[in-house]
Amino acid sequence: MLATTIWRFFKKYKILATLTFARMYKTLITTAFLSVASVANAQLAPTVVIDINHKGRAALAQLKARSGVLWAVEFGSELLLGVEPAALNTLASLDGARLGPGHTSPEELVTVGHICGDFQAHRIWGTVGGYDLLRQPVSLNSMQVLRDPSLAKLPLNRIVARARSNEDMVPATEPKAAEIAQLVARVDANRWFQTMSDLSAFNRNSFSTGLFSARDWIRQNFVAQGLAPSDFNFQLANVTSCSPTPAPINLPNIIGQKTGGSLPNEWIVIGAHYDSRNPSRCDGALNPQPGANDNASGCAGVIELARVFAQTQTDRSILFMCFSGEEQGLVGSRRYVEALTNSGEISKVKLMLNMDMIGFDPNGTNTARIESNAVHQSLITELSNAAATYAPELNIITSTNPNGGSDHFYFLQAGIPTAFTWENGASIYPHYHQATDIPANMTGARALAGGILKMNTAVLARQAGIFLDGYLIDGFE
Repeated sequence: MLATTIWRFFKKYKILATLTFARMYKTLITTAFLSVASVANAQLAPTVVIDINHKGRAALAQLKARSGVLWAVEFGSELLLGVEPAALNTLASLDGARLGPGHTSPEELVTVGHICGDFQAHRIWGTVGGYDLLRQPVSLNSMQVLRDPSLAKLPLNRIVARARSNEDMVPATEPKAAEIAQLVARVDANRWFQTMSDLSAFNRNSFSTGLFSARDWIRQNFVAQGLAPSDFNFQLANVTSCSPTPAPINLPNIIGQKTGGSLPNEWIVIGAHYDSRNPSRCDGALNPQPGANDNASGCAGVIELARVFAQTQTDRSILFMCFSGEEQGLVGSRRYVEALTNSGEISKVKLMLNMDMIGFDPNGTNTARIESNAVHQSLITELSNAAATYAPELNIITSTNPNGGSDHFYFLQAGIPTAFTWENGASIYPHYHQATDIPANMTGARALAGGILKMNTAVLARQAGIFLDGYLIDGFE
């Protein structure tokens, strides 16, 4: 189609000297496109999806090497196999297996991240291991991924995410530090659930006055924990996905600061967004939008961690932060990172942990995902080890192939050690961006969120440096 368009353009405006040359050019372009297509088509195959939770490294390797398997891609809890047609029924009948979404090749697939904003809507080809997948011609993938941060091509090693139980080396279970264990024991999943439920009672759409009531409520919770509250204000404008386009509006991120002792100008940011939406991201007041899991759960997690650290002196400062404007494209966190970059204060941020949708576990597996990039693999390892030690109930999945999916994104872009800790993908939650996103629909919420909060508490304790009973736990010396 593109070759034909180019040819017609050249012919109409007589840019090429002769029609013969134009036809030759069309032939060359068409041949090139067919060549690319033939490379992809050579690997097109019917697909099978297999549950690989707790399979173990050896069993996983055997699955990939089975007769009839042409290629394999790991998505944490599930394995996507491209198979020979003759082997389809045999492989689909294995324990934990199901037929895949259809024929494809790894080169055709990109992952579609959990992102909200003015980006192109995508027709999802299928969901594997909590990842939404888009299938499209190979020639489009690189161009689309560059302009849309919600998309990511599959890595060359074809491991998008890996379950801890299937890793080559099992994360170390460290001896518990008594001081950290004391902090972890302060995490109260029932208290977190009540906080989340209270917050979900506010209409928190970015265009609703209820968002400011929620901001005031969060501030009161920060003040109750002895934190110094402040607002970071920014303008939300040009939301072209809304019809009609709304007028610019000034919105607040709400921050509660715990000032550190010896290193007050080194900051740890623990963040989550507090705005919500229903199917329309522009509905200020008309329809319910409780956003219990997305993302009262994460902001309530920030408040719970503020309670955990309330009576504990830290060496570094901790900024407990709830962002707004996330549902219109990560605007609040982006403007905050831009402001820090412009002022030169971005160098103060030594770590950022983000929580977004931490309260849905449909299968009772307590599956939590840790995402960062390969540069910060050590942070992923630290979190995974903390989970093994202080929250062993968690079934951890790790990924160094992040999409621009939540408020950690611009911190990561700025080079800050950053991790996204959450449930196993937005697509597993049937009430995502619906009026039915209420606390009653958050299956397994307390166990999953409690585990994520305990894991994050342990890492925050080491990274911030805690004093308990006069003893310093210094994880960054």
